[in-house]
Amino acid sequence: MSPTRAPYAARGAASYWEPVWRRGSRYRAIDRAETEALGRHLGTGRGRLALDIGCGEGALTAHLAELGYRAAGVDCSPTAVAAARVRHPGADIRVFDFGADDAARLPHPAFAVITCRLVYRWAADKPGFLSRVRALLAPGGVFWVVTSVHDPSRETPRPWDRDACDVELLTTGWSKVHVHELDPYLHCYGLRP
Repeated sequence: MSPTRAPYAARGAASYWEPVWRRGSRYRAIDRAETEALGRHLGTGRGRLALDIGCGEGALTAHLAELGYRAAGVDCSPTAVAAARVRHPGADIRVFDFGADDAARLPHPAFAVITCRLVYRWAADKPGFLSRVRALLAPGGVFWVVTSVHDPSRETPRPWDRDACDVELLTTGWSKVHVHELDPYLHCYGLRP
C-alpha cells in the first residue's frame, strides 16, 4: 500500500464521503476497550481544547466532552454532521474538510488534543495531513490516532489496513509514541511533539 493512496485523491474528500453517509453506511462503534485506552492516555480534559477530525456521527467528540474537554468535531460530510448534531445536541460539530479547508475556520488556533479515529488511512496527502496536525497541536499536546494496521501473520492485508510505511510515516518525528493494541489489527497511537 502506498502512503498517499486514497479513494478520492483527485475528487476531494466530501465528494467521496457524502454519498457514503447518504447511503446510510455506519462504521465501527467506539467500544469500552477503546474509551478506556483513550481515558488512560489522555486523562481528564479540565476544560482544555480538543479537535476530533473526521468525527462522523460525533461519538468520539461527545466522549471527549464527557472527559472534560471543550471538544469540537469536524467532518467533510454534511450528512454525517447533521446526524452528529441529532445524536449529540449541544456538541460543537462542524462541516470542515481537514485536508482542504482553511484552518482559520476552526474554532481555535491550537488544541491540547487532536483525535483522528479511522481517518488516517483515507488522507490523500498523509505528509500534509500530519504537518497540519502538528501546526494545530498546542505545546505538550497529544495526537490520538486509531487505525487498522496489517498484521504480518495475515497473508493478505484488508483494503483499509495500514502497512509498515504508513505506520512509520505516522510515528516518525514525535518525541513520544505510545501504542495500544485494541486487537491484532486495530491500534491506538498517542503521539506527542
